[in-house]
Amino acid sequence: GNNIANVNTIGFKSSRVTFKEMLSQTLKGASRPSENRAGTNPQQIGLGVGLGSIDNDMSSGNLQSTGKTSDVAIQGDGFFVLQDGDQKYYTRAGNFNFDAQGNLYSGISGLKVLGESGEIQLDKTILPEPTTYMDIEGNLSSETEDGKTKTISSDYIDSKGVSHTLEIAFKKSTTDNQWTVVEDSIKIDGDKTLVGTSPTGDHTISFYQDGALDSGSEVGLSIASIDGAAPATINLDFTKLTQLGGGSDIKFGEMDGVAMGSLESFSFAENGDVIGSYDNGLTQVVDRIALAQFENPSGLTRKDGLFVESPNSGVANVGMPMEGGAGSLAPATLEMSNANLSQEFTNMITAQRGFQASSKLITTSDEMLQELVNLKR
Repeated sequence: GNNIANVNTIGFKSSRVTFKEMLSQTLKGASRPSENRAGTNPQQIGLGVGLGSIDNDMSSGNLQSTGKTSDVAIQGDGFFVLQDGDQKYYTRAGNFNFDAQGNLYSGISGLKVLGESGEIQLDKTILPEPTTYMDIEGNLSSETEDGKTKTISSDYIDSKGVSHTLEIAFKKSTTDNQWTVVEDSIKIDGDKTLVGTSPTGDHTISFYQDGALDSGSEVGLSIASIDGAAPATINLDFTKLTQLGGGSDIKFGEMDGVAMGSLESFSFAENGDVIGSYDNGLTQVVDRIALAQFENPSGLTRKDGLFVESPNSGVANVGMPMEGGAGSLAPATLEMSNANLSQEFTNMITAQRGFQASSKLITTSDEMLQELVNLKR
């Protein structure tokens, strides 16, 4: 009945009841074979049935895809490890979530899930990464008149995660095939006093006759502290610039640096990595989910819908997924109950018929005794 009731319970492990003969009465013992006679078997009468054992069936249930990134199932051996104070619990149910304090917990029991370094905590925010590199690409027209400029701009990130606008101008030199990055043209948020080149002064970029870059492929920018952010150094890379005919079309290309990010979602990897995804485009591995293995998992004791160690289960061997014989994780998936509904109904009907037959036996025995009493009369 319990197996049938839990046929839809996530991670449920069914039980199997086995019976044994309770008592037996020996009417005549066995005899040894002799030269002239064959041996005889003992003559015994069974006196009923008793409970032999209740075993845990630890076979895996079917895996069902949920599409929910906070769900995870174990493919193979192992149990998730949960903790309540000093007591550890074990389960195959992987419907997890994070609480307001960033702790990973079981959606069924509310207990915290343990990882490689203890309790698994996910940062709600991720620190910014300041910009240190900016690539400028495109074509500076060879037909541009001497003294004319081409100005471009782009945002960059400071050490506090704040975005600022960098503006830079390229001036066509009077020398053939040369352009100049004019130091006074470089501005941060419209202010040229906040930034300078390194080394200081105007920076010259030279091209070959075929338009390929010759020299001056990079220049450093030294940016002063803005609103408490650390002073910054940004390297400008010009290696993707050309000087060909037609119009000038240059822009900022690849660059590093990201603003502070807030957590959007989290997910799991096959090897147990817990991965946070943030709204600034970054992902971060915060921990790995631990798995516990037992010499005799069927010996675990059920407690409050979970399992705990018993003297016959052995001590938990806690490790990581895909290591030391532990299974891998199946993200966005849950392990369903391993109870087979059709088989459980068959077992229940068989048990019911057996009980009915035993009940009938009592009635028949009573009738036989009554007949004996009548014979005596």
